Amino acid sequence: MLTIGVDIDGVLYQWEKTARYMLREVLPNSPYTKDGPLGRVSESWGYIQSHVRPEHWDWLWKEGARLGLFRHGYIYPGAVEAVRALAKLGDVIVITHRPKTAVHDTLSWLAYQNLPLSGVHMLTNQEPKSSVHPQCRVYIDDKPENCVDLYNNTEGQVALMDRAWNQHYAAPTGRFFRRVSSWGDFINFVLAVK
Repeated sequence: MLTIGVDIDGVLYQWEKTARYMLREVLPNSPYTKDGPLGRVSESWGYIQSHVRPEHWDWLWKEGARLGLFRHGYIYPGAVEAVRALAKLGDVIVITHRPKTAVHDTLSWLAYQNLPLSGVHMLTNQEPKSSVHPQCRVYIDDKPENCVDLYNNTEGQVALMDRAWNQHYAAPTGRFFRRVSSWGDFINFVLAVK
């Protein structure tokens, strides 16, 4: 059976959009506005953190997480339909990094989306995604470091979801590693593997 490993943040869930919203609209006495850096799409992996004060970044991961950072966020357009299409091709397994405090909210968010998933792996100690067994035949992630880990340490084929914050990374192109620009591209990649 074909197994497909799917990341949440940056692939299914618009984490950076939700984080920017919480820092602008939910943070008490927020100094951030839509006209400033937090009104723009992240241009690098650490973009949000580099544009807020350290105490506000800390608030996001503690109080912001308690208030729904991992529960009330936006899903990417087309993600639900794509996961449903992928589930017809094989087993869709979520593999994500989340803090322990976000496990319950993550499961609630996934349940609310009603995605046809065959499994969920939440890595709460930043373990490498390649440590998840059984390994998948195909993976999709938005973080280059995760893609490199999966490419180097599994037999799976890896797709890097094209996002503004990973443009600096020159993904090797080829049969086993590909940058995809949409869910349609990824489904075609999976069909080529199948």
